[in-house]
Parts: sequence; structure tokens; C-alpha cells
Amino acid sequence: MDDGEAAGVERIAPETVAALADVDDARLREYADDELLEEYEVERIAALRDLARDARRLNQGMYRWSCV
Repeated sequence: MDDGEAAGVERIAPETVAALADVDDARLREYADDELLEEYEVERIAALRDLARDARRLNQGMYRWSCV
């Protein structure tokens, strides 16, 4: 049965992972202030940044799963 939904996994470009991993706390806070982010949004971005750092340290990629 086709319900019109599609799922997939995409590898995040290594350059994007590296750029995210390089974001320090001061830059993250500056971005959050500029964009008027809520604290939960800052926490989510920091968590993604930390995943990128782990991926780089472990010489692994990051992947995005989506379902539309």
C-alpha cells in the first residue's frame, strides 16, 4: 500500500559536520542572541554540535533521516 510517504537517510556533508563541530559556546550564544532563540533551541543546537564533535573525533559521518 502506498500512502504517499517516503523515508530516506542522507549523509550530511563532511564540510557541514566540520563547520558545526567548530562552533564554540561564545559563537553559539551570539547566534542565539541575534536570532532571538529560545533556550530549548540553543540546547538542541548545542546537542547537534556535540554530535558533530563526536563524529569528527570518531572519524564517522553524520546522517539525517527524514520521512515526508
